[in-house]
Amino acid sequence: MNLDAVRQQFEQIAFDYDGLIPRLIPYYREQHDLILQLIPFETNASIKVLDLGAGTGILSALILQAFPQANVAAFDMAENMLKICQTNLSAFQERLTLQQGNFAEDDFGSGYDLVVSGLAIHHLDGAEKQTLFKKLFQSMNSGGILLIRDIVTGATPRLTEQYEQLWRQYIKANGEDDAACFKSYLEEDIPSSVEEQTNWLAEAGFADAGCHWRYLNFAIFGGVKS
Repeated sequence: MNLDAVRQQFEQIAFDYDGLIPRLIPYYREQHDLILQLIPFETNASIKVLDLGAGTGILSALILQAFPQANVAAFDMAENMLKICQTNLSAFQERLTLQQGNFAEDDFGSGYDLVVSGLAIHHLDGAEKQTLFKKLFQSMNSGGILLIRDIVTGATPRLTEQYEQLWRQYIKANGEDDAACFKSYLEEDIPSSVEEQTNWLAEAGFADAGCHWRYLNFAIFGGVKS
């Protein structure tokens, strides 16, 4: 995986990212609502949260708003993303920590009650995902929740191809260059199937490893550290 190329791309698109992403990701905002609903803690709970691959801070913002006692560590490899994240979340700066790094290699802390990751883990290959899931399990408290929103492959190559064609139609219908987007996707992304990843989560020790939502090649899945 050429993470440096990925980082450079995100440095470049950071300033248009929030406007661009709903035109590329079906049901993007509806996914936000579901992610919040899947967090089982009381709204006044003092939870420690990791946002892995935080980008401009959209998931961090949702959590900081919904859980006024939460403290969030926003971890991302792109400096420009974190700059925008800091600006976007300036109202929550007392409960927000920013950290730049490569989550495949660098330490992202421990003692987390909730870990969320949006559209980030697909930059790792299968072996790297398995290592990350074990690392995440170790970083979490008992009772901790892991929620991943990501791009995935289908259960079979034929399904993957069908999903990708429909995804390209969605991108094109929103006025974006589907050919350029798909070329970038093929060059940089290494998605795995939901089935593989929930198995890897279970192997890493997570209970209730499963898929909560799916639309074509996008899914929300996770597990619990019991």
